[in-house]
Amino acid sequence: MTWKNISEQPRVAELLAGSLRHDRLAHAYLFAGPRGSGKKKIALHLAKSLFCTELAGDACGECLQCRRIDAGNHPDVHVIVPDGATLKIDQVRALQKEMMMRAVESGRKVYVLEHADRMTTQAANSLLKFLEEPPAGVTAILLTENSHAVLPTILSRCQVMVFAPLSPEVIAGRLQAEGIAPGLARTASHITTHLEQAREYCQSEWFAQLRNIVIQLVSEMKQRNSLALMTIQDLFGKNDSLKEELPLFLDLLILWLRDILYVQVGRETRLINSDQQDVLSRQALVWTRAELLHGIDLVMETRKRIERNANPQLALERLVLQIQEG
Repeated sequence: MTWKNISEQPRVAELLAGSLRHDRLAHAYLFAGPRGSGKKKIALHLAKSLFCTELAGDACGECLQCRRIDAGNHPDVHVIVPDGATLKIDQVRALQKEMMMRAVESGRKVYVLEHADRMTTQAANSLLKFLEEPPAGVTAILLTENSHAVLPTILSRCQVMVFAPLSPEVIAGRLQAEGIAPGLARTASHITTHLEQAREYCQSEWFAQLRNIVIQLVSEMKQRNSLALMTIQDLFGKNDSLKEELPLFLDLLILWLRDILYVQVGRETRLINSDQQDVLSRQALVWTRAELLHGIDLVMETRKRIERNANPQLALERLVLQIQEG
C-alpha cells in the first residue's frame, strides 16, 4: 500500500503525502473520524513513511522498518491506548519522558495516541506542554472518534485531519476482496459505515438469517392472513436477543422494500440485495409503489418507537397489521 492507493481516505492521503514531499510535516496531528474510517491505518502508514528505507516519503510495506512497525516492535514508534476507560496522567508522563530521550535508530520518533478524547483533564494538560514545546524530530498523532471532547487548547495546537465515513462501495469492495459473497457484502455496507462491524455482520450466521426472515416476512405480509404474525411470534420465541437486533432487522427490511421499488422503476443496477434479484422481481409484481413507500415510512416510524422503549414484539406486530391494512 502506498499513499496513491489508500482508497479509504484519498483526500487525507493526498494532504499527508504532499506534506512529506515538501518536508512540511506538522509536529502534531489530530485524526478525527468515526470508528473504522482508517485513522490508525493511515497513522501507521505515516510512521512507516518516515522510516521506510526503500521509498522516499512513502512506505513500501516490505522493508525491515515497515515490517517492524506493522508488528508493533519498532523502538521509535509507540502506540498508546487508554489504560482502562481513560488515558491517564501516568501514561502521558511516561510518554513525555520517552519523548525527551534520544531516538534509538534515527533522529525521529512517532507517537500514536488512540482515543485522545478519553484523556483525563490532568493528562490532557500534561500533553499540552509537549504540544507547546515539542522536541525536535517528534511527531504525535492523536486519534479520536469525538473531536468535540478534546480540549480546545489541544485542538488548536494540532493539525486536524477530518476522516469521512467509509463509502458503501469501499466497504463492499474490501469485504468481497476477503471472499465474502457480494450480496451480503453490499447489504452490510449499507447498514454500517464501520468496516469491522460490516465484517462481523457478514461472518455471523444470524445476519444472513435475519435477511432471510425479512424476505419471508415481506412475502407473507401480502397474503393478508396471520402467517406474518406467526413468523414474528416464532422469531421472538427462538431468539432471546432479538430486542438488541431489532434495529438491524428493521434496517434490512427498509433496504429490501427499497430494492423492490428499484425493480419496479427499472433501476436494477442500484439494488443492494443484488444476489436476490429473482425474488425481488416476483415480489415487485404484488406490491404497489404506494404500498412500498407507505411501508418504508411505517418501518422508520416503528424503529423510532422502539428507540423510545416501545415493546419490540408488539411494535413489530403493529407494523405488520398497518402494512396489511394499507
